[in-house]
Amino acid sequence: MAHNHMMHSIYGVENIIGYHFTNTGMIWEALQAAGSPVYVIGNRRLIDGNKRLAVLGDKVLDLALAEAWHEGDDARVRFDQIRQQVGGNPNLDSIGRATGLVAFVVHSPSSLGVVSRITMSATVEAILGAVYLDSDMNTVRRVMTTLGLVPT
Repeated sequence: MAHNHMMHSIYGVENIIGYHFTNTGMIWEALQAAGSPVYVIGNRRLIDGNKRLAVLGDKVLDLALAEAWHEGDDARVRFDQIRQQVGGNPNLDSIGRATGLVAFVVHSPSSLGVVSRITMSATVEAILGAVYLDSDMNTVRRVMTTLGLVPT
């Protein structure tokens, strides 16, 4: 049963983001909110759910946005606006819910099935971190485009 749930979640997320993982442990880790009942994936212990991947994903998101900004001629202040607009928690939370990623978050039993805004935004960042570790920056950019994580 647990294996079926895990595979259903992995396939569901892969279909949403348009990327299929070589190491499915990466995406399974990305879906573990802090306090989830999953403590080990393969030989990797999860200390705080997906938080480590979320930190990496936050930086990968910033890098992709900075590279796109660098290619243009917008002022520095515009980059800060783009970072807040695209990479801010409200937008990441909104995208996680609108795309259906929220359905696959493995949350703490004490959360009573509610995925908080912070948990959802961290999960989107963790997914980007997982994509990066499993592939490369070009793939991260494609996933960002698929999810709508692009400046307007």
